[in-house]
Amino acid sequence: MDNQDLRKEIIDLINRRGKITFADFMESVLYHPEYGYYTANKEKIGKKGDYYTSSDVHPVFGELIAKQMEQMWRLMGSGRFTIVEIGAGKGWLCYDLLNCIRNEYPEFFQMITYRIVEISKDLIGRQSNTLKGLEEKVSWEFFSEDGFSFDPIEGCFLSNEFVDSLPVHQVVVENNCLKEIYVTIKDDLFCETVEELSCQELLDYFSALKIDLKEGQRAEVNLKAIVWVKNLSHYLNRGFIITIDYGHLAEELYSEERHTGALMCYYKHTTNENPYERVGNQDITSHVNFSSLMHEGNRLELSTTGFTRQSNFLIALGILNKMNESQGDFNKLLTMKNLFLPGGMGDTFKVLIQHKGVDKPELIGLRSMSEPGLVSEIEGYYPDASG
Repeated sequence: MDNQDLRKEIIDLINRRGKITFADFMESVLYHPEYGYYTANKEKIGKKGDYYTSSDVHPVFGELIAKQMEQMWRLMGSGRFTIVEIGAGKGWLCYDLLNCIRNEYPEFFQMITYRIVEISKDLIGRQSNTLKGLEEKVSWEFFSEDGFSFDPIEGCFLSNEFVDSLPVHQVVVENNCLKEIYVTIKDDLFCETVEELSCQELLDYFSALKIDLKEGQRAEVNLKAIVWVKNLSHYLNRGFIITIDYGHLAEELYSEERHTGALMCYYKHTTNENPYERVGNQDITSHVNFSSLMHEGNRLELSTTGFTRQSNFLIALGILNKMNESQGDFNKLLTMKNLFLPGGMGDTFKVLIQHKGVDKPELIGLRSMSEPGLVSEIEGYYPDASG
């Protein structure tokens, strides 16, 4: 069932404009100040919600990111280090990360400032409860059209499943011409209409990445992600950006295999491809175009440190050793495996790391799976593994 208050707000918006872009529709559904999916007071994450994130699966996820952060801190000279997490869910990633650093890297812990950028008052309340005892390290900030509510940092911007939730435009090729999909109303139902592009940036987006869509192909364009990268670059004096999300490089994302696009909706741990049902009560996401993030970053003094699967990232950081330490605890092993096993989160989620003002960093989490030390770890955990 739709959130009727939100539905009325969107219908009023369409009636005023005649039609709205899908990006405007998605923006309203997810981020309406009062009724939006992410801003409303409702359970979204976990068993009683609509989906899980890696940080909700097991604390080892945050612990391994803490290990990577500590290396970044040393590479930058061991000075003050600010972590900015964009969209922190229930706060478990922050909790696990900071607790690990406090216990295992006390000198690093003394140098940390942790900022959470969050728009949902409901989630800020949940995060505050989760992070009791860490108040001296954590502050909550906001983002507006004028930018972030803090000065540029030295440290690391971190996001886990954030970019996929940014509103996207939808386009389709008709008669060898790129057109845009708009949302309108017919018989009191949301429906689509195909018309001319709302902005030149949609054409430029594909041109910059040298992507040619095929006749009839439908696709998503995340212009908000480009603005997001620009803001992160502006607010990062020196350091790193870690982006963890599900998605692909442009060639795969816009291949003919995804002829109908990559939009996905989540409701009570089920998936569907209809964003016009359960308006305000289901999540709407789109697979991330990591090529776009890298391309825009390169224009803005953000170098690509590396891009890999989540499974490779976690194995390189030592998740197999963590699992060896947990032998005998079946439930713990099973939940840890969910983070990196093939065919699941380990393959679906990717990790992009970018850097600025740091000279050719070689990060632990980006090590090659063929590195001798890692081969030994893999063979130690999987005796039949080769290479």
